[in-house]
Amino acid sequence: MLRLRVRLVPLTLAGALALAACGTRGGDARDSDAAAAAAANGFRGVITAPPREKPDFTLTDVNGAPFNFRQATAGKVTLLFFGYTHCPDVCPLHVANVAAVLRKLPFEEREAVRFVFVTTDPARDTPERLKEWLGSFDPTFIGLHGSVEEVNRILYGLRMPPIQQADVPAGTAEYEVGHAAQVLAFGLDGLSRLEYPFGIRQDDWAHDLPKLARGELPTGAPPSGPGAVDLKPLGERADVPAVAIRVAVALVPQPATTTEGALYLVLRNNLAEDTLYAVSSEAAQRAEMHETMPGDHKTMGHMMPVPEVVVRAGETLQFVPGGRHVMLLGFSSRPVLGESVPIRLHFRRAGELILAANVVPYADLERLLAAAAASLAP
Repeated sequence: MLRLRVRLVPLTLAGALALAACGTRGGDARDSDAAAAAAANGFRGVITAPPREKPDFTLTDVNGAPFNFRQATAGKVTLLFFGYTHCPDVCPLHVANVAAVLRKLPFEEREAVRFVFVTTDPARDTPERLKEWLGSFDPTFIGLHGSVEEVNRILYGLRMPPIQQADVPAGTAEYEVGHAAQVLAFGLDGLSRLEYPFGIRQDDWAHDLPKLARGELPTGAPPSGPGAVDLKPLGERADVPAVAIRVAVALVPQPATTTEGALYLVLRNNLAEDTLYAVSSEAAQRAEMHETMPGDHKTMGHMMPVPEVVVRAGETLQFVPGGRHVMLLGFSSRPVLGESVPIRLHFRRAGELILAANVVPYADLERLLAAAAASLAP
């Protein structure tokens, strides 16, 4: 088997940060959708009609105490999300983006907002686990635990799909849970007129949260929201070196535990069609390629295993949040920010590519990937 050692020369971590901070995104369909939504109703979230009333339910918080959702969040902007801590993709990115934006808000606006995370995986997400996981993003975030039946009743009342979980053999600790992928935003009046689908960006949250904290309400007809991550190829570039596979960036957002994490990539195939058939890492017991299919109020979000990925000649392949990604299961130790994780990509034609994936905060992930993709654009 041919083995190639890849150095991440095209885009270093520092370079990606700089490009992301100063680059333009005028060609991104998500930005035009968000701008259209903001122009129509003043917000970048998606309007839902009729508004959802804040539900009145009681679950258990991370300290083991009863928590009445309606009473405890009265008079606050409340962001409600249903997910699970072993999710390597949708859930941590939603939570990290909100946490990053809240840290930058003035004290008065920050104090007007509450983030509530209801687990859809009560078997593994104990109150202790919820406290540890949420605390890695923001210790003020509220984690709630209840039975699947209790949570499904709440979801039904909110016109959201129920939890979906495949039959799991006894003793199995690794499994996926299907759940809705949007965050519901309840205003100061206790009504949710907006929801934020997966793919919403930090600048969208930064635009909307202060307005919600001031009690502003959206107006106009329901727009089409920002949508999911665009995975279309980015086109040709004449000055690409004549190497088979050019890796622009490889990133591992720091996981909260050693149980699981995710790997994201941006690479380009400069020569003949090839197939990525496996990913491995000495730092993890197992690596699996998956594709996330985000849900909304009508469809259920879920992950699908991907046995292999065909990369056409000249195609740019992106493993990004909300799309294809690699699950890394069973780390030997928790990856540390600023360090790297050894990764091996196994191609049928190009052979084995060895590279180092930078460990980064979840909050920086999307802009780093966008900068990497821009570096491969014409």
